[in-house]
Amino acid sequence: MNRTVSKNINRPAFALVPLAKTAASSKAADPKWRQQTSVLITALFLALVTTHHVDRSSAADPPTSRNLKTDEPRKPKGKPEGAPEYVATPAPADGRHLALTMQKLNDGITPDRPFVIWALGSSYTNMLGNGEFWRDEIPKHFPNAPQIEYHKMVGNSCPWQYLRGWARHLVIPDQPDLVITYTIGKPDDLEKLIIELRKNTTADIIVPSIHWRERDQSLWGKSENAADQDVAAVRAVCDKYDVEFVESRRDWGEYLRANNLPIESLLKDAVHQSEYGAQMINRNILAHLRIPDRFSYAPAMRERRIRPIKKSDGGFEARFTGNRIDIHGTRSADGGTFKVLIDGKPADQIDSFLVSYVQPGGKNSKDRVGNSPTVPRDTSPHGITLGNAVVPQSWTITMTSDTGDYEIVGSLTGTDGNGNAFHDFTSASGQIIIEPELWRRAERNRKGDTFTFDVKRSVVPEVSFKGTAGEHFVARIAQVLPNHEHRLELSPVNGNEAIIDAFEVFQPPMVDN
Repeated sequence: MNRTVSKNINRPAFALVPLAKTAASSKAADPKWRQQTSVLITALFLALVTTHHVDRSSAADPPTSRNLKTDEPRKPKGKPEGAPEYVATPAPADGRHLALTMQKLNDGITPDRPFVIWALGSSYTNMLGNGEFWRDEIPKHFPNAPQIEYHKMVGNSCPWQYLRGWARHLVIPDQPDLVITYTIGKPDDLEKLIIELRKNTTADIIVPSIHWRERDQSLWGKSENAADQDVAAVRAVCDKYDVEFVESRRDWGEYLRANNLPIESLLKDAVHQSEYGAQMINRNILAHLRIPDRFSYAPAMRERRIRPIKKSDGGFEARFTGNRIDIHGTRSADGGTFKVLIDGKPADQIDSFLVSYVQPGGKNSKDRVGNSPTVPRDTSPHGITLGNAVVPQSWTITMTSDTGDYEIVGSLTGTDGNGNAFHDFTSASGQIIIEPELWRRAERNRKGDTFTFDVKRSVVPEVSFKGTAGEHFVARIAQVLPNHEHRLELSPVNGNEAIIDAFEVFQPPMVDN
């Protein structure tokens, strides 16, 4: 069975896509998950998530295929000759910060849906593959695990600083179960990335330390650090936010020492891990998918199911604390339609929005700088911040010079100001904020380069259960709400027959100040 869908991101855009839809099955009918008496209701799922122009890997793909190109060599390199197979050995505490991951892998997810992994980073992340490792290994260790869906976004030498923007526009709208980031950067930038994820998702996070490279030779036998990574500082950031830190560099080094191998034996050039080295890193991550001596949190602290309250007018109400709520229900031929209200307001009055990936124009400059190629996804604003009085619409940034000047135009607002990529910018209407620290390699942008993105509401206006009788589904009603207490109301518009099994609430472990 092909258990992994790998999505390598090239051209993301908003779409309306169901999170899950299953026919009546023994799994869906499991009393463990259907503990409460079903209440009649109806809902329509209009999920605001990002979908993407993708390349999909399957069991037929070569194991070294990587459709997002970065700067690593393409020629494969295997295990060092004469060396034993690498075996990753977990410590008792490994896995402490993966309670939700372990619950889902051990017990499965009902109704059935994929377990979603997002990987963010540089060519180091790219070389970990397209998810084929997880497709092969997870079923061996967890026979009840759901299908694995793997997404990644990588840039040449992309540090944590810029990944925060990609997390905002790609990962957070997708609401994954697990995020892996394998790259370099400043610990402060890793902290900002973690905070972005912790405030907006319930995903577990894994951060491995970087592997040994030729540039680290002077540190061999003297320090655990890399030339460009303070391992202790990265470890401390992960500990602060209950992020699963993988001591991959330590274990990589022990394998080299135990077998009298030089650093370059696990590399395919001066910095990039070989295929065998990449599998060692993956196995170090896999070793953390286990039941530890204790977990740092209870799964229900972040994800839980609650019962709706039926109102006298035939509608329904639920009070919850979190930033996202899904509905689990069953369709019927006579299912009704219900208006969604959050805290007494209809969807079009709720100031919660998703911003799509900032898409570089197809004709953007690719001029080389010396021997370094220019890749449009690397030379672009990676993150957009929303300001005040936001109006959902499409936006275009157009470079007006070769020195960072640009104009921004909204499809409804019109021309909204002129800025420069090297300076903080707030649009004339106050809707769009662009920060230099999230615009990568702006010095390579040229006059005429364009970047486009969409702003959409993150709450659906109504839900309907009209459809094939007995069809179970999960619908995302709202996400990226302020992470505090809310009241959800479903007010009947057309009929009131429906079946609701539960509302599922998602409460990220951090809140905005």
